[in-house]
Amino acid sequence: MERPERPTWSGDRIHAAAVRLDRDAYVNLLTVWPHLWLVLPEEIRGDIGRARAALARAAVLGGWALLYLPLAWWWWPAAPLAATLVVISARRLRTASDTYATLLEASVRLHLTDLADKMRIEEQSMGPLLGGAVMRRLSSPAPVSEPAS
Repeated sequence: MERPERPTWSGDRIHAAAVRLDRDAYVNLLTVWPHLWLVLPEEIRGDIGRARAALARAAVLGGWALLYLPLAWWWWPAAPLAATLVVISARRLRTASDTYATLLEASVRLHLTDLADKMRIEEQSMGPLLGGAVMRRLSSPAPVSEPAS
């Protein structure tokens, strides 16, 4: 585990995956992810999509809990309902964020070489050399065309 830097456990869990990738392979997850997504096999993209959807559903459930809370002022059964939804949402959010973060990190570690191959970067094993080469290629500025005279 990495040192906590986010206000929630779920945020820390996803951030920890990005920190480990940066430290171990010199890969910035925010930069590489859109490019990697395009080379991932459909099955893995589906798994990541389902994990992301579970994360969103858990967050929506927490939102419903917050909406029921003010209703408890006028209707007392809303209080236990809101408390129950908070507990269920927190558990689902924790599980879903852990699954999502694990899939993100594993996808980068297993398929960065595929991305490098598509970018015609010479074959290397996963690590700082490959990660650095991919990041240099992805962060290089686009060529500027000269204006027509």
